[in-house]
Amino acid sequence: MKKLNFAIILIGLTTLSLKSNATPIINVSQISPIDSAKKATVDPVCKMKVKAETAKITVYNKVTYNFCSESCKQKFAAEPTKYIHK
Repeated sequence: MKKLNFAIILIGLTTLSLKSNATPIINVSQISPIDSAKKATVDPVCKMKVKAETAKITVYNKVTYNFCSESCKQKFAAEPTKYIHK
């Protein structure tokens, strides 16, 4: 019985020592809030969430705006001050 207890304790200590020396799979410092902000934005016209890869883009006063569709982009271009809230 003493040998079994000793073996269990030895396995537990080995496991703990291996876990403490392990490198994390995900390095948190590589994930940037700026990168995640680029993935989805809100259309200023219809307030719909827009993925960056499918967005229709326009620039107004040096600020880039993303739109869900060409029609929302055109509505914004006609009256940009109506949709910009400061």
